[in-house]
Formats: sequence, structure tokens, C-alpha cells
Amino acid sequence: SGVGIKNSWVIMQLGKGKESWGAGNDIQLALSESGGNYDYFLLASNYGKIRVRYIHGFLENVSNNINRYITARGVEWSNNNTFMIGFSETVIYSGENRSIDFGYINPISSHLEIELNNRLNIVGDSNSNAVWQLHLDYLIRKYVRISFNFLYDEFVLDPDIEIGKEHGRAYSIRLAYTPPLSNNYLVTFYSSLIYVGTPTFRHGVGTNNFVQDGRPLGWHRGSDGQEICIGMNYFNNKDLIVNISTGLLHSGEETITNKIFEPYADYLRGPFPSGKVEKTYNISTNLIYWWK
Repeated sequence: SGVGIKNSWVIMQLGKGKESWGAGNDIQLALSESGGNYDYFLLASNYGKIRVRYIHGFLENVSNNINRYITARGVEWSNNNTFMIGFSETVIYSGENRSIDFGYINPISSHLEIELNNRLNIVGDSNSNAVWQLHLDYLIRKYVRISFNFLYDEFVLDPDIEIGKEHGRAYSIRLAYTPPLSNNYLVTFYSSLIYVGTPTFRHGVGTNNFVQDGRPLGWHRGSDGQEICIGMNYFNNKDLIVNISTGLLHSGEETITNKIFEPYADYLRGPFPSGKVEKTYNISTNLIYWWK
């Protein structure tokens, strides 16, 4: 739900909903359709081959009157035919009785520049959590589509100083093939791999974790895990869509789905997935039919 204006080059909207950023279907990392709804302002603009997008919103109020907010900004370039590449930054910030932070109002500002120059309404570098994502989509000869997302949460810049630490990162890739079998229907065969590191999407302050309404904002499996899927989509070009897929998930004890607001103590390198690993096989089927 929302109210706003939209034309060929700009969107301005204020409402309640969710964002899904990245390339490919069902492989989004930081922001996806499976996350909870939140109130936010959206500003987006389309300049032909370049598109930009900015959001700023309120997630929720949790125990001890801690307010949680989200802001994100991204840019994409596309040849409007076969290739698209984009980069985005997403930030969660929170604090007791914290108001909206005007340091993040500027759509082209950077989290690192704002935080390290003490331009936030809470001084210090432990009151917000940012991730950076690169994504691309490439269509090869009309039949093969490659979608890829790569995300960093924390960087280990000097391993000789930050001894034993690891990056907080995630990536996902999807390969889809749609053979030209018939003009009456479309069949797509696909496979995908999603990897989200053990500390990714968690923070030293737990209310800065990438969660909303008790579940992850991004990948619905959370973190500290990886999933391999294969599947098939069918569309009869008229009124029927069928999807069949199967997957194998390896999930560790530190997944954010089990530790919604628990902080992550350190970035020391360890086994992946962590602790007792749960292996889950799944098969799912979805069917959509238009009666009229």
C-alpha cells in the first residue's frame, strides 16, 4: 500500500511494503520478497541505460524502546537488451529512542563516509550495519541467462593485523536455459547456488541485524548456510504457470533465523557451516492458473 507519483523517468512513493534488490529469480541476498513489510519512502529514476533507486524507512520498535531503520541506495546500468550490472548499499541502524538519521537522507551519500566522519545522530561506529552488493544479469543468445550477486558485509583489509579473521560475505548464482521448443509454450530449466557466510547479516549490536518482523530481510534461509537447487518452469503463454524444484540446504547453528537479535561476537575464521550442521532436502511445486 502507498501513495506516490510515477512517470517514464521518476517514481516517488511513500507507503508500506518491501523491496527486492539484485539479479535473478529467488536468489536475492540482502533484500527480498520473503522479508517482512515496513514503512518507507522510495525515490527512483530511469535515465535510459542508467537507473537509480533510494529508500529510507522505519522497520520496527523492539524491547527497551529501540527504534530500527533501513536505508538503501543503488545504481544499475543496462544495454536494454542482454546485459545489466548494478551496485547497491543497504544499511540497518538502530538505537534507544533514536530518531530518523538525517545523515542518511542524501541519496548519494556513503555509509562509511557518514559513519567515520561522525555525521550520525549517535557518535561512534557501532550503531549501524551496512552491506554492499554487486549484481549482474546476462542473456546469452536469447536462450541462456546467467544471474549473479556478490555481497560483502565486513572486510578483512590486512590479514597480518586482523589475524584469523574472515570476510563477511555472500554470493548467489543462477543459470537458466529456455530452449526454443514451441511457439505455444515456454519451458525453462534452471539451477542455482546460494552461499551466505556464518557472520554475514549479523552485527556487534543485535538490533542492527538484517531481520524484520522475526525473519530475515533477504535470503529466507538466513545465513551460515548454502543451498543448491534445480528446477523447471512451464508457461503455456496463456493462463497456466507451473514450477517444480528440488534443493539441498546445509545450515549451521549461527544462522540468523535462529538468532534474530543476537549479536555476532567476532569474525574469527571457523568451520562453515558452523556447529552442528542441519541438512535438509526439499521438493516444492507451485501452480498458477487464470480462470479468466
